[in-house]
Amino acid sequence: MQNVYQEVFLAVENGCVRGAYTFKHQEFSVGGRIMEVGMCRMPISEGIIDKHYARVGVRLLNDALRRQPFLYGLGLGDLEAVITRMVLAMGWQLTKVIPFAFKVRNGFRFLRNIQCLRSTGPRRLLLDAVAYSGLGWAGAKVGHALLTGNVHYGPVRAEPVNEFSSWADEIWRACKDRYSMIAVRDSKVLNVLYPPQDRRLIRLKVLDGCRVVGWTVLLDTAMSDNQYFGNMRVGSIVDCLAVPEDANRVITSAVKVLEERGVDLLLSNQSHPAWCRALKMAGFAQGPSNFFFVTSKQLTNLLHQVDPAGTGINLNRGDGDGPIHL
Repeated sequence: MQNVYQEVFLAVENGCVRGAYTFKHQEFSVGGRIMEVGMCRMPISEGIIDKHYARVGVRLLNDALRRQPFLYGLGLGDLEAVITRMVLAMGWQLTKVIPFAFKVRNGFRFLRNIQCLRSTGPRRLLLDAVAYSGLGWAGAKVGHALLTGNVHYGPVRAEPVNEFSSWADEIWRACKDRYSMIAVRDSKVLNVLYPPQDRRLIRLKVLDGCRVVGWTVLLDTAMSDNQYFGNMRVGSIVDCLAVPEDANRVITSAVKVLEERGVDLLLSNQSHPAWCRALKMAGFAQGPSNFFFVTSKQLTNLLHQVDPAGTGINLNRGDGDGPIHL
């Protein structure tokens, strides 16, 4: 059996489905110990519209905990959402808010398409005026120069690959004890998460000279009337791995590839300080994040033992819903 896979469970009453959730099985290294940690994804119940089934959501979560007491949720989107309030009421903990980082490369298209800033008529008029004045374009250029400075990491290059192989296993062996909590990312797992037949994905092997320092998985997506990004071309750093001291090299190479492809906006969610610093050095700014990491009582207790401050936890979009919505 694969060590990363998903199952869907239904709550059924008299032949009628009253709720469901997706359970993701995956192995993690937690404090250097390889163990299975479960993720409860997208629990939904009829209780949303019928109070008679209000307890179905709780029963779904309890069923997931029965299958795997070391359980987490990632993403969620809103602290006031029903599912978020439910898990916190059940004793789960908001362990970490995963920072959201972005970099604007085309100021004109950003101002014309970023929906969260264009929520009213006056705002749209103001942003359009700034965009057509050329200030948006100039601002993106100046911001890039100020934020990145003269960062240079030698002969770093990114080599496209169709799939992951033994070189990725070497990266995993070097990394698994360098983070307090990190999902197993050997070649077998990576080829399940990011299958070779998915042509949307950009898989890169990152080298510094002849040394393989890490890898990254990217997306270059032309949005169409997207609720967040309008019609921008968005470059996403979906997943990546290297030892902390090589995070800068991996991020630098990923950013270079996406910028050369002509994206308007770059995005990433990274939890570990080394990766957050690497994004900052590559010209990213930090925005408000709704990417929450919540943990069951058992997983919370384990993390408190191995990393009380949570600074060694390495999570990104690859540990949640992956590259959907990007």
